[in-house]
Order: sequence, then structure tokens, then C-alpha cells
Amino acid sequence: MVKTEKIKEIVEKNNGILSTKLLEENNIHRQYLKNLVDEGYLIKVSRGLYVRPDKDINEFYIIGEQYKSGIFSHNTALYFYNLTDRTPFTLDMTFTSNVRVSNYMLSPHYINKERYDIGLTTKELEDGTSIRIYNMERTICDIIRDRNKIDTQIFNTALKEYMKRSDKNLNLLYEYAKKFNILKILKMYLEVLG
Repeated sequence: MVKTEKIKEIVEKNNGILSTKLLEENNIHRQYLKNLVDEGYLIKVSRGLYVRPDKDINEFYIIGEQYKSGIFSHNTALYFYNLTDRTPFTLDMTFTSNVRVSNYMLSPHYINKERYDIGLTTKELEDGTSIRIYNMERTICDIIRDRNKIDTQIFNTALKEYMKRSDKNLNLLYEYAKKFNILKILKMYLEVLG
């Protein structure tokens, strides 16, 4: 099989998206990728990420691919879980403490490696791509931990909306709160909400 045909096959199997990592995994030289870009079959959307021109790719997916060590969190996760009605101006992502990120589109948060994976999940987006994001319970713990940095209205709305949810997991929330040493604070807020 011709290498460009192999690339096209990979693109079709991967929902119209190609990363240079996929090329490396299939032992295909990047020159073949350049040929497909030159002929208009693919366009470059960010470093190491290419899509078919007819593919409308989600910005969250692109940022997630650019910052693979980051996990969507805080206000951005609240937005995905419909726990806020505000669209975030910048995207919140959490990284391990040994990573430093500087991008005007991001609000980076840092945490030690031991707590980094707690509540990590993936969320499929409407276009078939997926992102790494913290689950609802981890997100609630994050906003409680950073309550002095979060807008009061967003904070209160998120807690109220979470408590209304039928898919909430209070046992998991308490388990995470213990791991983050915020159990007393969590209980105080939940008592107020009644």
C-alpha cells in the first residue's frame, strides 16, 4: 500500500484527524504528510495535529492535544457538567507541579502528582473527539479548595446545581474531600444548602 493511502486510511479511522504521533506509530515519514497538506487533503490546526478540511474540530480538543499533560478542570469542567451558565473566558487546566504552562488562553492550576489523577475521566464531545477532564466530584472539590479565587456567584451556583443532580455521587465527593483535606469545609457548605 502506498504511504499516502495508508495515511488516508488512518485519517478515516480517526474521525478525520491525524496526529504526528499516529504517523510515528505506523512508521510513516512526515514527508508523506507534507504531500497530503500540499495537495489540500489535510490542513494543520496546531503543532502535530492535522485534520481534513471538511472537519470542524473542537477548540477544546485542540487545546487538549496541545497540552496532553493537562486535564480540564475548575470553571471549564463546571461548564461541561452544566453546573454554571457562564462560558469560560479562559480554559482551566490542571497540571502536575513540575510542569509550567504559559498561554493566554489557559488558566493553569498545579497540583502534586499524588492528587493529579484523582477523578480523571474522559468526555466525548459532539464531534466525536474526546478530552481529559475531571469528574463532577473532583471539580466540586477543586472549586472548594480554590474558593477564594472563584467568583462567588459561580461557586454558589455550582454547589446548588450539583446538589440538584440525580447523577451526583456524595460518597465519592466525601472520599475526595478527605483526600484533599477539605471534608469539614465541604460539610459546612452542604449544611447551608440543606
